[in-house]
Amino acid sequence: MRYERVKITRDAGVTVHNRPVAPWEIPVLEFLFDEGNVERLNVFEEVAGEYPVVTKEIERLVKCYGSDPKSGIPYAISVYGNGKVGERALHRMIEDAKSEDEAALAEKAPIPAPATKRSRKAVSDSLLG
Repeated sequence: MRYERVKITRDAGVTVHNRPVAPWEIPVLEFLFDEGNVERLNVFEEVAGEYPVVTKEIERLVKCYGSDPKSGIPYAISVYGNGKVGERALHRMIEDAKSEDEAALAEKAPIPAPATKRSRKAVSDSLLG
């Protein structure tokens, strides 16, 4: 699984965080810190582990990022939606991340050299002489 490194600017540029996050967390960060304060750095890091189960991940995002103090609505719910709608939206984001990770892995995979056919006679002749 790959996480993308983002730069998060808080407090009018005084506090800057540079950390890797799951791709589906970035919309929540953008919602929390307003437009322009979350910069994708296009640097990816491999992270051990499996892709999360959607229901557990939405719970984690709610716990991790909290709620709007005025409305009480969790920020993750504001981004993805409530109930099954939110779960489907988050599921799509996780599936997109899987597809992108698989494509990136395929690009990195070495291309095997084409197999050459050699006759037994050619092999035995090369061993003899």
